[in-house]
Amino acid sequence: MFFHLPKGHLSFVERWPLMNPNDVIFLIFTYLMFILKIGPALMERREPFQMKGFIIFCNVVKVINSTILAYKFLAYIIDKGLFPRKCDYDDRTLYVIAVLYWKYMATKILDLFDTVIFVLRKKSSQITFLHVYHHMFMVIISWLSLKYDPSDHWAFMALVNCTIHVIMYTYYGLSAMGAAYTKYLWWKKYLTLMQLLQFVMIILHIAIQTYTSPCPVSKVFYWVGISNLILFMWLFTNFYQKNYVLKRVSTVCTRQAIE
Repeated sequence: MFFHLPKGHLSFVERWPLMNPNDVIFLIFTYLMFILKIGPALMERREPFQMKGFIIFCNVVKVINSTILAYKFLAYIIDKGLFPRKCDYDDRTLYVIAVLYWKYMATKILDLFDTVIFVLRKKSSQITFLHVYHHMFMVIISWLSLKYDPSDHWAFMALVNCTIHVIMYTYYGLSAMGAAYTKYLWWKKYLTLMQLLQFVMIILHIAIQTYTSPCPVSKVFYWVGISNLILFMWLFTNFYQKNYVLKRVSTVCTRQAIE
């Protein structure tokens, strides 16, 4: 069954900004056109933009926003439980979680500007398939979840993800401050490990929820979620191996050859 909630309860979500399918299609299309075509063409003969102050400001805002969202999702879970207890929610409960999901979705839309900044700074090496796909998918899945399943099902995922983003954007903010802060960034490689742990936790939560909760996630969202989480794990594992494991092996081999 695609919907777990009475369809009438979803009517108020339809009236919210960005909930028209054309809106999200336009956003994704514009995003791809700019980062893949328009942006690189505009920057081809220009010097990279120096955006240090703006980047630091953006990361501070993202840390604060993710902290607030993580706190609110945690408060919701403490109040309602880690797993959905019922399928028929009262209007007030449904409104509270839907508002949280909308804010979460808006955050994912704003995250698209990470790639725009890469383009403006001519950091093309950072615009990888992993980066672009991850950003697009999070916008799309959060929009679909809000529109078709604004329930407890994804509260834990949002909590874990917002927590990871607090740590991640703290790192990016410190990194943007310059070489003087490099000594505080020894834990960079652990960001990817934390993201991998995040995926494992979410997969386990979805699986337990699906087979034990009186209100399991729909089959459509279950398989879309699980398949993409597995894909993310594969992509992030490859990223970790390429950037940390293989580089370390190469460094060791080079050092031994010199000696």
